[in-house]
Amino acid sequence: MKKFFNWYGKKLIAKPKKFLLTGVLLAALVMIIGFVFGGHLSNQQLTVGKTPADQATNVVKKHFGQAAAGAQIQIVLKSRTKLTSPTNQQKIAKLQQAAAKTSKITSVLTPAMQQNYAENDHVGYLTLVYKNKNLTNKQTKQIRKIAADHRSSQLKVELSGITSKVVVSEVPEIVGLAIAFVILTIAFASFTLAGVPIISAIIGLVTGLAAILFTAKTWTVESYDLALAAMVSLAVGIDYALFLVARFREEFQTKDKNQALRNTISSTAPSVLFAGSTIVVALLSMSALGIKFLGIMGGVSALSVILVVILTLLIVPSVLYLLPLKAKQPTKHLHVKPAKIFAGIVNKTPFLVAIITIAILCLAALPVKQLNLGLPNDGSKQLNTTERKAFDIKQKAYGAGSDATLVAVVKNKNAQTVPNLVQQVKKLAGVHQIGQPTISSDQKYVMLSVVPKTEANAKKTQKLVHQLRKIKLKEAGPVMVTGSTAMNIDISARLMSALPKFLLIIVAFSFILLMLAFRSFLIPLVAVVGFILSLAATMGSIVYTVQLGNFAGILHLPGKTAILNFLPVLDIGILFGLAMDYEVFLVSRIHEEYLKSHDNQAAVAAGVSASGGSVLAAALIMISVFASFSFTDEIIIQMMGLSLAFGVFFDAIIVRLMLVPAAIRIFGKANWYFPKWLDKILPNLNIE
Repeated sequence: MKKFFNWYGKKLIAKPKKFLLTGVLLAALVMIIGFVFGGHLSNQQLTVGKTPADQATNVVKKHFGQAAAGAQIQIVLKSRTKLTSPTNQQKIAKLQQAAAKTSKITSVLTPAMQQNYAENDHVGYLTLVYKNKNLTNKQTKQIRKIAADHRSSQLKVELSGITSKVVVSEVPEIVGLAIAFVILTIAFASFTLAGVPIISAIIGLVTGLAAILFTAKTWTVESYDLALAAMVSLAVGIDYALFLVARFREEFQTKDKNQALRNTISSTAPSVLFAGSTIVVALLSMSALGIKFLGIMGGVSALSVILVVILTLLIVPSVLYLLPLKAKQPTKHLHVKPAKIFAGIVNKTPFLVAIITIAILCLAALPVKQLNLGLPNDGSKQLNTTERKAFDIKQKAYGAGSDATLVAVVKNKNAQTVPNLVQQVKKLAGVHQIGQPTISSDQKYVMLSVVPKTEANAKKTQKLVHQLRKIKLKEAGPVMVTGSTAMNIDISARLMSALPKFLLIIVAFSFILLMLAFRSFLIPLVAVVGFILSLAATMGSIVYTVQLGNFAGILHLPGKTAILNFLPVLDIGILFGLAMDYEVFLVSRIHEEYLKSHDNQAAVAAGVSASGGSVLAAALIMISVFASFSFTDEIIIQMMGLSLAFGVFFDAIIVRLMLVPAAIRIFGKANWYFPKWLDKILPNLNIE
């Protein structure tokens, strides 16, 4: 790899404009293809393949026909006076008439028809049933307008069950870039050099998003896939450019521009390529779980990172060479150098640093014991949305499980099936209400609606689903359970069961990769242990804030909500890649210094002092970029951004800048022990 980049450096210095033009043309071509000929993002419901709920759904569709077909919207009403009053009945009639005129609607059921008046007749809801299974944006717009037209100070009119398009705002990117520019300006003491990573990252970000839009022509790409790719691409784009600029700036203090750039490319570009490759492999490995939407999510993000790496290596060195920088420009250092502070503390008290960092990680990980996975629902929306208002009204009036209705299905063997089923279901402690049993037209199955006492993502609701499935009627066999709540519970269970396998793959891969790169057993072992600790601390922190609702106001969160069921998988994949980035950039520099002096203590001091500042700046930038996504209005994107921000803080700052150097300082020469016979037979990645 180093031979290639030595050749690459010579070629780029000979024709820098040609390499820069190649990068710009590549970016422009991808942008044109993506934005002009690309597809559209999807908002389909997540699926993980065959689950017990899917099997029950197929039975309902086959034997109950229209009972399972057709999307539904609820128009939730809350009045200061009774809804049964003549005035309010006229308003409800007008609502019914207006709703009946919307496209592809089959029926509009009033509160009186459904007998759903509650809170002394002050609350009720209309149910709109459509021909199509999934609501269209047109239908949602029509109902939103109807609700707005009939809403007043006397009558609240809110909507439940409408489509909600995930909006990927550009505001977080702008905020993240602004913070990044400030950090880079302080780190480089130069507006010019600070602008290089920003411009490079923007080009890489837009190019990556364009490529993802093109893939949407053939893949089902969700809106939050684009948001995730934007987070990762922007963060790594700034980071990789930062490492190149930082090394060039260091080399340029003592060497001419040609030699400085040649050294930068030969020493840092291999690490950039290696780091980018680890993130790509980690993202692609998400497909190993056999869950389609996760495979697509990882695939499109990996595509974006690949383009970012290519464009960074083409554009950044070319721009650095072409910039009219003065030879041997004087440095403008801050009086306080964070990297030297880290190096000094680690070298003087390595055991104390190791103990404190491990204690911090373990303490942050404690809430993970309460982890509850689920999918966001209307209760996870921002407080000012119509869906959240409708959810809160229904929860108070009808109970916490009003939006978590389960559908139990069982074979209808004889006259005792229905009473036996009802009797068994009534015995369960988590049941709030059961509906009227329905027998299929072919008399083969019985269907029963069950309303739990707790909301859809509650652990008690999950328990109720398992209890229902354990019911076995002698004459009819086991009970099947479906409905959106049961489907989401099954998806969460499937993802949770896949976690150990995925974590094992990632841990094994990282150990082997680092062993090949550094020819060491201890270095990869410490790296893996540190990654596991930082991952646990990350999940503990996201449980503490999102699930338990702490600091909700500060973090712009809607309140307590279950953790996104695919978030742990996402965090494992992305944080592994980022962890390897920082591990490689920092440890490769420590190893480089060790090979010069063979003094472990001096190598840690020099390596952390030289690369620690860049790692710290990169980490702060990533934290800022990821955390800024918390201030969107979409809980899925908020959780992604917050968890990655927590992850970078724990892994980059606590583990890589403190725990890893402390461990290297403690273990001394043993860090670099590697059997000669093994060294000969294993391939050498040569990233240093």
